[in-house]
Amino acid sequence: MINYVDLKKKCVVNILDGRKLGKVKDVVFSFPEGKISYFVVGGLFGGANDYAVDLCCVNKIGDDAVLVSLASPLKAEEKEE
Repeated sequence: MINYVDLKKKCVVNILDGRKLGKVKDVVFSFPEGKISYFVVGGLFGGANDYAVDLCCVNKIGDDAVLVSLASPLKAEEKEE
């Protein structure tokens, strides 16, 4: 089990291209189910580079990183529309 404080310290890495996407910035839940819908990953250069990572794209949450498989990362503002 992992809590949010520990999760947001981890770097998110796309295993398809080896690129670091940033760190977990926020978690979005569905209502009223209360299930995690996706993570908002803070880009390395500020809010313009935030990505939405669906929970189904997460391969592994390790000690140091969150490994994801994203063919084309979706910008967080596109996900919210």
